[in-house]
Amino acid sequence: MPVASAPRGNRTSPGASAGGPKLRASALGACLGALALLCLARCQTWLGDFTLESTSCKSGAVQCFGNVLQACSSDGTAWKNRTVCASEKLCDPALGMCLPPLCATGERRCKDAELQVCNATRDAWERLDTCATAGRCSAESGSCTDQPCQPGELQCNGSELQSCSGDQSSWDLVRDGQCESAALCNKDKGLCEKPICQLGDFNCASAELQTCNATLNGWTTVQSCDSDALCDKESGTCGAGQCTIAGEFRCTDTGALESCTDDLTAWALVESCQSAAHCDAVNGVCTDAPCTAGNYQCNGATLDVCNADTGGWDPVATCQTDGLCQATRSANETACRPPLCKAGETRCVDGQPQICNAGLTEFRANGPACATVELCVDGACAPPVCAPNDRRCTSAQPAICNPGRTGFVADGMPCASVALCNQSTGTCGDQKCVAGQLRCDPQNPTHLQRCKDDLTDWEPEPCDICATSELCSGSLGATTCDATSCAEPVCDAGAPHCGGSGADDGKILETCSPGRTGYTPCQTCVTKELCVVSLDTKPFSCTASACTPPSCNPTDRWCGGSGNTTLYQCPQSRINSKADALDSCETNGLCELTRQEGETTCEEPTCSLSDLWCGGNGNTTLYQCPASRINTQAVNLGTCASNALCEISHQARKTTCEPPKCSTGATQCGGTGNLTLQMCRTDRTGFMDCDTCGSAQLCTDSLGATTCNSSACLACTTGEAHCVGGNYQTCRTNRSGFDVTDCMGNGCDETLGGCLMPDAGVDGG
Repeated sequence: MPVASAPRGNRTSPGASAGGPKLRASALGACLGALALLCLARCQTWLGDFTLESTSCKSGAVQCFGNVLQACSSDGTAWKNRTVCASEKLCDPALGMCLPPLCATGERRCKDAELQVCNATRDAWERLDTCATAGRCSAESGSCTDQPCQPGELQCNGSELQSCSGDQSSWDLVRDGQCESAALCNKDKGLCEKPICQLGDFNCASAELQTCNATLNGWTTVQSCDSDALCDKESGTCGAGQCTIAGEFRCTDTGALESCTDDLTAWALVESCQSAAHCDAVNGVCTDAPCTAGNYQCNGATLDVCNADTGGWDPVATCQTDGLCQATRSANETACRPPLCKAGETRCVDGQPQICNAGLTEFRANGPACATVELCVDGACAPPVCAPNDRRCTSAQPAICNPGRTGFVADGMPCASVALCNQSTGTCGDQKCVAGQLRCDPQNPTHLQRCKDDLTDWEPEPCDICATSELCSGSLGATTCDATSCAEPVCDAGAPHCGGSGADDGKILETCSPGRTGYTPCQTCVTKELCVVSLDTKPFSCTASACTPPSCNPTDRWCGGSGNTTLYQCPQSRINSKADALDSCETNGLCELTRQEGETTCEEPTCSLSDLWCGGNGNTTLYQCPASRINTQAVNLGTCASNALCEISHQARKTTCEPPKCSTGATQCGGTGNLTLQMCRTDRTGFMDCDTCGSAQLCTDSLGATTCNSSACLACTTGEAHCVGGNYQTCRTNRSGFDVTDCMGNGCDETLGGCLMPDAGVDGG
């Protein structure tokens, strides 16, 4: 949102006075309490912003005005409403809060066989009747029945959800049947509804400032703010806006055209005009020509006129609000119209509370209409004093709720005395309390008292002294009044405990309440086992982080135990020291493999420890099964010279490579007479025969041959010559055989070394 420019001059519109609207004497009818209650100061009930005539208090101080809890404003000038309590007695200025009501007006319940009704101040129960048995006391109908309840039948007994016992003699509290209010008890669903809010909570429903109702199942309007944005549920107040009419315009000294935002919280920049004279706040535009002399427009609460030289706007009058300025301009008037109402002023029209709007130009609705016309007083709804047909006593006079629900009117003749008028039923009786009835002494809340035998008062001496006032309240149904009447403490104050129900059974870490009647939750632990571990924390502190955190996640698995061969999984308890053993593997490696693959049963071994095999490049690497017994993790014993040598080692169960029998390409002479030329096999496992040489010497001379075939041997020795078939043969230079000289039939002589000549008989060739 653009930042608004400052308007010309000092033009802050005067708002409501610090003290707020004064309260008229007619507000007396809305003051809380019965007809006999006198309002010592004029008041306006409910929670519209109002102040008392006395406007001096200490900042931050808290007081109760009837059933309204008020706090002194920060400047110490006025008491401001904070919230509305269910009754005057439930407003506690010492604690600075409303105490929760014990019950709802007119609500009935059964305390064993005694039928009781909630008193007018909602802080105690009063006896209506005593039924034949507890099973014949019906909280639903508020009467004693002719027949007992049916086994398993459900009823709401005040805020308790109960079930009829099997022998029909009593009503028993069902599990999780202690509801937070009677209105939250749902017998049809057989459960306690969750509260929508808690006492003292505030809420904003659009512009409606609301407070949680006494039954915790809904919201009651406190005040209707001028816009949604001005409703502050954190402070429980309506804020003041910066302007009063959404969309209205104003112009600044610099010619900035600004508009009141929809939520009334600021003036937002619309456009920067050429000058103030070119800014038209009536139509909300920047004009090409300057303003016309004598034209009027509003700059917030200030009525301006275009000056004679049309060079700008001059102030004519400053109204109380920008809304009044707009009303003045619309009426073509130059004197500010007076406010139609005062800031914060309220009124009622046919039961509809109204409050003066932010512009002081008219009244608008201040929340919903009241339950009756009579309950609308000074622009706010007073809470009904009673419900239709409610009965009570005013002094000794039986009374009934009047049609306007503002109080009680006489119903019949007065009783003989005040003590004989039953406040619960509004009828005359002859007793103040019920025979054998117990109560907790208001002056000494731990003292359990019994009604006097003459039923006119309570015995001054307690029949038992309970450990806490709460235990005393829980002992009112005792059948005896002696040293054993008080209920025993459920627990020791501050002691930790694991409780809860349903899905949270045993998970909720809680501490015993100061009253020792039960437990207060601290935190819900992840598991009930973690809750149990948390009980041993010393010193124990009930906080939102009191639970011991989990030491593992549900999906965690690991190998442990002897040799780390046991596969464990994080248990339901989320405590790793209590892990679940899923399986016991043969090796740690198999356990780790199983864990990595997310399986719950151990992988089978893929080899035996004695297993050997050849693999790798050319299958020349000799492998052995590893300690993990996973063949993919095999131990490399070495790389053999050949696959055949590796296989020899494998077959022989040797853990080292068979050494080569010869070098690649090596030759030797063997066989009979060493005439056989042999060459090392390519797998180096030994020699193979290549050729048989003519002599051992020729074989020796043939060593180093590069090929192994039938012509690997040398055929002759250097210089060797022969006469064969009359022809002369000489060994070739490469010794691969003989070159033949044809003697042409002349003969050959080896001694002479050649063919014979025709004439000489010898060829000297």
